[in-house]
Parts: sequence; C-alpha cells; structure tokens
Amino acid sequence: MNAHRTPDPNAAQRGFALLVLMAIIGAGSVGILLAVQGIANPFAERPQRTERNLEVADRAMRRAFRANGSFPTSLDALAAAAGLDANGDWRIDPWFSPTDFDYGNVGGGKRVRSRGPDRRRNTADDVIDVVGAEPLVRARQRGRLRLIRAVLLRSQYRLAGTMTPTDVVAMRDAMRDHAIAKRAWLTADAAMRATLTTVLNTSASTIQTMRVTHGMPALPNRVTGGNGLMSRLGMPDTKAVDGFGRTLLVDTVLGVRAGGYDRTGGTDDDM
Repeated sequence: MNAHRTPDPNAAQRGFALLVLMAIIGAGSVGILLAVQGIANPFAERPQRTERNLEVADRAMRRAFRANGSFPTSLDALAAAAGLDANGDWRIDPWFSPTDFDYGNVGGGKRVRSRGPDRRRNTADDVIDVVGAEPLVRARQRGRLRLIRAVLLRSQYRLAGTMTPTDVVAMRDAMRDHAIAKRAWLTADAAMRATLTTVLNTSASTIQTMRVTHGMPALPNRVTGGNGLMSRLGMPDTKAVDGFGRTLLVDTVLGVRAGGYDRTGGTDDDM
C-alpha cells in the first residue's frame, strides 16, 4: 500500500526564494566581473576621451581662425575665442590628467598633442591633431572676394542702363571665367596655361569691350582710401582684407585679388 504524502504548502515559496537568490548571485557575479575588468584596464576609456577632447579643440581652433584670421596663442585664449569653458574637460590630456594638452605651433598652423599611453611628449604613441592655416586662409578670403566682386558686378564699373539682359549675363560670365582661369593658371602645366591664357584674354577683352561700348568708368587704381574702389562701391575699407587681415591687392579686371597664404602676389596661391 502506497503511503499518502501531504503537500508542503511552503514548497512554492521556497522555490521562488531559490530563484531570487540565484538571480542575486548572478547579478553580483556580473558586478564583480565588471569591477575586475575595470581594475585590470583602468585606461580603457582614455582613447575615446582623448579623441573627443581633441575634436573639440580642433573645432575651436578652426572657429577662432575664421573669426579672427589667426590662431589663439594659448588654450586659455582659445577658450575665450571659441566660447568654451576655460576650465572644461576638453583641454585635459586624458593620458596625463589633470595636465592640459600640449598646444603649440607647427608648420604655419597649430598643434594639440596628447602624450599617449607612455605619458611622455614627442614619442611614437603621441596622439596629435594639427590644423593648418592655409586652407582656413583660403576659405576666409574666398567669401570676402566673392562679396566684393558681387557688389562690383552691380556697380557703375560693370553695369550700365544701356546693357541688354544678354550683356548682363555676358559680363557676369566673363568675370567668373576670368577669376577661375587666373586662379587655375598659377598651378597649371605649360599646355594647360596656353588654354587658360586664351580664356584670360577672351574674358578680359569681353569686359573691356562692354565697358567702352556702354561708357563705364575705369576701375580706381587703389583699393582703399579716398576714391579707392571700396569707397566707390559704398563698402568700408575694413572689408578689403584677405584671410590674414591684410589689405587686398588691385586687379585691373576683377577689381581685387588676394596675395594668398605666402603673402606674395603672382604665386600659385593667389586668389
């Protein structure tokens, strides 16, 4: 005869308690594992922090140059120019905290350097961000030149009441073609220069012919000052500057041009 067993009313509760205990032990094990990993590799997050901080510094340097035509001389000045927190984490070298990044000059631009895992400067594991001045100079002055030339196209020097709509388009195209060809000519090889010279001569001839035909005055022989081009265009002399803040040069066809990054006219970086 089989013995009769009375069901244990607490069995379900004990089973649930066991599951809870196992879950707690499992969660604790994961926490311990993460803690051990953190102790084993305390620098795990530093490459990401370094990359993030350098990216902030890079954007700040570019913003400051576009606004002022020069790079700030220190991280404090950079913070002021770019509107950053002067005491913010962005300037800290994560590999050598709480020390700032190394900030200095390099090849006409600025360099921000992290010391890297060995915590020493000028070694193979340094992490470096460099912002060159020349591309920023070009971008800064390109917008200025376009503005002045756009105003010139609508002035008495390039627009007359006797011009037809076709003449207006031809004048605009000739100015554009001349500017493009003049910039390209400086870096072209001999064969391409022959083609570009034809474009330069044709566009300049078109502009001169229309100027004479419609009785437009000759361009002023100076950019700034009394009776200078800027004054005649109704623009302040402060607008007649290149990417470095230097006064633009006279161009007999385009009105103005920039000496470029090398600060010398007639070289391959003129604009």
